[in-house]
Amino acid sequence: MATKPTLANSIQLDRSHVAPVKTREELIYLLSRASELEHGLACIYLFASHSLKNGAPEGGLSDAEAEIVRGWKRKLAKVAVEEMLHLAQVSNMLTAIGGAPHFKRTNFPQPPSAFPFGLRLSLEPFSQQLIERFVCYEMPEEGVLTAEQTAIYQPIRDRIVALECGDGAASTQDGGAPIGGASFDATVETCEPFDIDFKTVGEFYHKIETGFLMIPEAELFIGPREAQASGQLLDLAGELVEVVDRASACSAIDMIIEQGEAPSSAHPDAHFILFDNIRCEYAELCERAKKENRIFAPVRPVISNPMTRFYDDTSGGIVIADPLTHEVADLFNVAYDTMLLILLRFFAHTDETDAEFQMLSRAALRLMTTVLRPLGEALTKMPAGRERFAGMMAGPGFGYNRDVHLLPHKYSTWVFLGERLRNLALVATRLRSNAAVPSELREAASALEALAVQFAPADRAWNASAEVIQFKLVDAKQTRAIEPELDGPYLVTNVSNLVNSRGEPIRADPEMALCRCGGSANKPFCDGTHTRIGFSSHKRPDLVPDRRDDYVGAGVTIHDNRGICQHAGFCTDNLSKVFRLRQEPWIEPNGATVEAIINQVRQCPSGALSCSVNGVAFRDQQREPTITVSKDGPYRVTGGVELKDQSWGEGASREHYTLCRCGGSRNKPFCDGAHWNNKFTDPKN
Repeated sequence: MATKPTLANSIQLDRSHVAPVKTREELIYLLSRASELEHGLACIYLFASHSLKNGAPEGGLSDAEAEIVRGWKRKLAKVAVEEMLHLAQVSNMLTAIGGAPHFKRTNFPQPPSAFPFGLRLSLEPFSQQLIERFVCYEMPEEGVLTAEQTAIYQPIRDRIVALECGDGAASTQDGGAPIGGASFDATVETCEPFDIDFKTVGEFYHKIETGFLMIPEAELFIGPREAQASGQLLDLAGELVEVVDRASACSAIDMIIEQGEAPSSAHPDAHFILFDNIRCEYAELCERAKKENRIFAPVRPVISNPMTRFYDDTSGGIVIADPLTHEVADLFNVAYDTMLLILLRFFAHTDETDAEFQMLSRAALRLMTTVLRPLGEALTKMPAGRERFAGMMAGPGFGYNRDVHLLPHKYSTWVFLGERLRNLALVATRLRSNAAVPSELREAASALEALAVQFAPADRAWNASAEVIQFKLVDAKQTRAIEPELDGPYLVTNVSNLVNSRGEPIRADPEMALCRCGGSANKPFCDGTHTRIGFSSHKRPDLVPDRRDDYVGAGVTIHDNRGICQHAGFCTDNLSKVFRLRQEPWIEPNGATVEAIINQVRQCPSGALSCSVNGVAFRDQQREPTITVSKDGPYRVTGGVELKDQSWGEGASREHYTLCRCGGSRNKPFCDGAHWNNKFTDPKN
């Protein structure tokens, strides 16, 4: 049985072997290397997350195991977001001392010699060896762990290093950094900076910290204070430190180390702890399945290091051969490159207004959460191609064959970004119409369409209005419909009338992803929160039974299905002599005129109520297809918009229905009134 130790409390560590940093040049160099490391780790963790299955229907795991695996996916993605926070934090440190944000990195795979800790950086599907390597990436410095803990983790590191480097010493023939045990004196001052005297990420950052401590503060901090990015504008867990002096620089470094290595038991969410918990849980589930004579298979059959082409800086990898998958992978790479360009512009702090800075930061985050995430998930479900990899899926390559550089002039930058987003949206919209692509591509297409319209220059021929027309033409052949994505948003196609609770129009794109987890900060649109909070779209077993009851009166028969009722209260508020609260039977069909009952039934938003007179049904109406975002409640759909791939309640209306948007309904995707108990609010709409 795997052991889950608790980290020792912080102690005084011996770092005498780490040469202090004495010059600005070396500090900028090391911070640039730190940027490359944080950037690379974020990609690796995301790839592993995408490779994990999302539920029991994919096979190889039970419902209970699927819930655990979904937790792993969320934790890996959370760590990746925090690595991007670290990248942002290092960018602030670089800016503070006169350097430039550094988003360039080597393509994958990177050999063990790429960094001094002697572990390769490679895009690989989840496995026992991979999660052990993740533990090694985030392993605390020597002296932090107790002797008992060291006895557990040192053999893991020795085994992983031996598997990757033979005897543990990486070759320097490929130009990489040697691992430990330098053959020359690292304390000798040289013009060229080196990073050879650290063995863990913690040591790396403590080496960086020596520069902030040793170089005179008045000389070191030459960057403008107003160029610092704040957590208010770039929301990556809200912990971004503005670096303006020695104290704030050291505070930023402490945050990075604590999130990663957890030097004490006070940090249960540190990366080292999270990865080690996953390692233990994985080992336990494999052991349990073996005893039960079955196979625990939580991982999709994904290749390692997928590529769309060979790059100048890569020594390996597998080129995706399937044409459709290759197109989607190319779309992913260019969207990824666009996100980096936007981030670089954001951190450069040139002459944008505060509103424009906010627009850049939100666009970068939206590309991360609602474009790259669903595309990455889709690629792990698409074939890699080639006979050699028959039955294997591809995965996101995080590749770019162009340098990520600052676009220096404001006007041309914004035109360039607008053109890039427009082209991405057109490609995504075209691809998503292919029946062979996973539904996640539609989620990405909707986000790209929205971003393209948002960034469209007002003074160009392809302004926002022109782009909407163009997207409508591309989407024209698609059926008007709503498709609830598994554990994701409502994917809406060609519904042009979207209004809020006040009847005010909300801009509707031909392809939209509407939030249904209740957590989006961009309601009613999805912002990817459903993956972070582990939203489940499954119906709950304790839902109200699906049964239509008939209440026969002298002139009208009222039909009611409590199982699909939204509990809006229109009927009990407006016609209380017929629809009677806390009385049995609760419907009295003779309590009002037939005309009054018909009119009231037609106001039922969920379709739970209907009525018939002499066998003729009265309920549905001829209305324009519309989605209304109700006040602190569900989406009210009218006009016969098709709802795809759903089982309907007995007697339910296809012309009008209500869809849960608080995330709490027991009868998803339909609303069951859970928003009342959940105290769901959406002041914006």
